[in-house]
Amino acid sequence: MSDNSRDIFVISDLHMGDGGPRDNLATEGKESQIDRFLDHVAAEDGELIILGDLFDFWQAHVGNVLALRKNYLDRFAEMGATYVTGNHDADLEALIGTDFLKHPFFERMVGPFERTIGGRKFKFIHGHEVEPFSSYDTPGWGRIFAILVGIMEDKKGSPLLSAGGLGERSMLGLSRVFMGLWNLFVNSFEKTKKRKKTHPHHVEDELTPAQRPEHTKKIVSLFRKHLEENGYDAIIAGHTHRVGSLGDWYFNSGCWVGMRENFLKISPEGEVVVYDWTDDGPVARKGNNQESVVQ
Repeated sequence: MSDNSRDIFVISDLHMGDGGPRDNLATEGKESQIDRFLDHVAAEDGELIILGDLFDFWQAHVGNVLALRKNYLDRFAEMGATYVTGNHDADLEALIGTDFLKHPFFERMVGPFERTIGGRKFKFIHGHEVEPFSSYDTPGWGRIFAILVGIMEDKKGSPLLSAGGLGERSMLGLSRVFMGLWNLFVNSFEKTKKRKKTHPHHVEDELTPAQRPEHTKKIVSLFRKHLEENGYDAIIAGHTHRVGSLGDWYFNSGCWVGMRENFLKISPEGEVVVYDWTDDGPVARKGNNQESVVQ
């Protein structure tokens, strides 16, 4: 996949939409920041890895998103970018290795993969794959909640998490109210059935870390288990939207839909550095970021 002679730039969780009010990437100059970042990678002759949730098919139709974002598909293909599918663009996962998608960008669409860099064995993974609920092949409550939020964004005319919109805490409060009502309904319904044993139904178990940050710490522990069971030296992941690192074994590329845009840079020697992308270009974060990674 690579000769490991170049620096690797890792981004994830861009959540490209259809340009409508649900599209976080279409607000606050984020597209121009991506363009500048890609210019930087090209100037550095770097290799680009997109580690999942490039697209957001939970908030928009697949065809509308791909048609609008063709300019990025062209650029990613020109750069030889490797694209790992995530949970928000898992609709494309079954098409990996097929000829259904003719654009050259999709020739480098893959699932999670391993690579040895500087003598260390790295696992590149979006992250939802280690979660029991997020790894399902059928849509779940995470997508349903995203649709409900999207309907509110349609009414507002812009993403809820954009400047002037609802904060993350408000969204979490809304989700807990909805989950509480739903759990009460379902558990009451199940109790009316004649069964020897009932199992409480908890919607929150199926939400993503971005929808329920309490999940993040558990997911990091699942990454650690995955690393130890498979003999990896380091995990490179996205999914949680929590940029940072833990020791020398876990590195998260953050996201491009929050207050800051983030990426990882991996040298041919296997050194990983966490960066923010700013108006002035890349700014390295100092030290490990355990608090931001797991909370």
